[in-house]
Amino acid sequence: MQTNSPGTSQALLDGVVAVIRQQVIADMATAESKAGKKVPQTRLLTAEQAATYIGRTPGALRQLIHRREIPVVRLGRNVRIDVRDLDKMIDDNKV
Repeated sequence: MQTNSPGTSQALLDGVVAVIRQQVIADMATAESKAGKKVPQTRLLTAEQAATYIGRTPGALRQLIHRREIPVVRLGRNVRIDVRDLDKMIDDNKV
């Protein structure tokens, strides 16, 4: 049976801690690099996306568009709503 001196046990423990530290740092770097590769937020939204963004139903949003309370971008037959216009509408309606 072999007994370890206190200095040997501490050195072994320090080595294990160093290995764990390196693994944690590597895992954090991997997570950060994955987070940095997110898809950029789309500036132009569909009616459904815009409705979700402002917390309304698609039908309610279409009524706002019909009453020209929200400007739209027309791309052929497609209608898109600019996020900046939604943000402006939200800011303008704050009390």
